Amino acid sequence: MLPSRAYALSAPPLSPGGPVTANAMLIVASPADTLRFAISSFSCVPVHGTADALRAIERIKPRITAIDSDHQGVDAAAICRRVHEMRCGSVLAIVAKPESAPSMLKAGCHAILLRPFAPNLLAGRVGRLSRDPLPSAVSSRFPIGTNRIWRDTQCPHCSAAGAVSFEFHSRRRMWYACLGCERVWLGERQE
Repeated sequence: MLPSRAYALSAPPLSPGGPVTANAMLIVASPADTLRFAISSFSCVPVHGTADALRAIERIKPRITAIDSDHQGVDAAAICRRVHEMRCGSVLAIVAKPESAPSMLKAGCHAILLRPFAPNLLAGRVGRLSRDPLPSAVSSRFPIGTNRIWRDTQCPHCSAAGAVSFEFHSRRRMWYACLGCERVWLGERQE
């Protein structure tokens, strides 16, 4: 695997009250937790809750918003919906349990990263999202990011077609979500 600097694009750090770059990354976490999400050349803006995050998004309009969806006091789905409405960038949701993925996908999340993860994997996702085009008003449901709809893959619980893959588990398996019944399962990896 390449070092994390190989995945991330350069962006100058944010300075309080200074100019904000288009590649700024907003981390929804407490100030003490932002060190866990350190990525070489992206700026992190710690926030304390949903209202804080929404104000920062309105002010900064970051290219990538990384949401620690397990952080207490944060409504990750509301933040994701707001970024989606503003069409100012991509959303990366960081979750501990795959069961929370369907709600994030419904809110318009562009990529999901399951805990625990290696720092270079986080850098890789951020790098990928930074290279994808910005969402547009005419874009389809998952036009960018790592989520993908598999129209022929059926949910093993409700038999609905159109499962969404959101994360790789291994070289042979991947995580899928059904947005109808909000179930998740491990299935065969598809390319």
